[in-house]
Amino acid sequence: MARSGAVPAALLALLLAACSGVDRPGVPATGAEKQEARRLLQAGAIPRNRQLDEAGQHASLARVVRHIRPAAHRVCQRMRGANCGAILTRSPIRSRNREINAHVDGSHRVTMNAGLLSAAGSDEEIAAVLAHEYGHVIADHVDKRMGDAGVGALGGLLAGTLVGAVICDRSDSDCMGDMAHTGGSMGLGIGALAYSRQHELEADYYSALILAEAGVPLEAGERMLMRLARTKEGRDGGYGPLGMAMARTHPANDERIARWIANRRALQYALSTGLRTDAALASEARRRALESGAAETRWANPGTGHSGVISVKKRWRSAEGLACVRYGWKSWQAAGRAGTGGEETACRTAGGPWRVR
Repeated sequence: MARSGAVPAALLALLLAACSGVDRPGVPATGAEKQEARRLLQAGAIPRNRQLDEAGQHASLARVVRHIRPAAHRVCQRMRGANCGAILTRSPIRSRNREINAHVDGSHRVTMNAGLLSAAGSDEEIAAVLAHEYGHVIADHVDKRMGDAGVGALGGLLAGTLVGAVICDRSDSDCMGDMAHTGGSMGLGIGALAYSRQHELEADYYSALILAEAGVPLEAGERMLMRLARTKEGRDGGYGPLGMAMARTHPANDERIARWIANRRALQYALSTGLRTDAALASEARRRALESGAAETRWANPGTGHSGVISVKKRWRSAEGLACVRYGWKSWQAAGRAGTGGEETACRTAGGPWRVR
């Protein structure tokens, strides 16, 4: 019996592995940034929300759309993202829903709830949410999630049928049908949720790129994430229909804010230096890593959306008296293009330039 049960489980896992996954653009957060996020959640002050009435919500959303939509379209085109045309042709709408939320539908149109528009503290915070939803559009998350749900449903159906063949009497068609239906339903839910948390982090990164393109301070995204974390929806953690931690639809609040902080800092560094190419930003990150001795040095390109990390692994002095560093590097490319990585050793004489050996 145990062996028979393991077969459907393995089959479902194999089929779910074929789901869309995510491109994971942006840089990871360090332990220090995760601690910073927890401190902010515990004690950080944020401006009071504006409690806009219906007319104020319409006016605020109209201002934000005029400012953010062209920037989102430019980012989408530059990164060769999906559904760029929908950004310009399907104007965001306001719903009367009092839930503090926003979403993208199957036609790639953004809906902003009245509850969210009322709860925000500024147009910039609303811009961060709209940019996040455009991130889902650019990354094609709605279609990917539907595809993942279909794969999960098929896997669950097959798994349920195999389990039914083991535990049901062959003449009991109702039992067989119930097992197949249960398996399909569970697979549908698991498939739809398989990558939802990673999709949210991906959309957050695209949001930061869009805000940078529009000239909106990236700290607005931080404030909005903190505000959302204090709502009932944020405290619940976005649990899916299964009601378990594995079914959480959004990342944990501290994880999400820490990652926003990491990417904000990397993007702001690029904007402050004026470096525009991936090669220049990666080279500068490598120089900072070798000079400072920091365990990790990150870079992100507001123009291309690409990002990377230089990780110092070991420092020593060679027999020739050279200062040497062994470091790893990894880069992520956005909009569906794969990342790369590797390790290298660089050495230098006192005061001389670093040279890869």
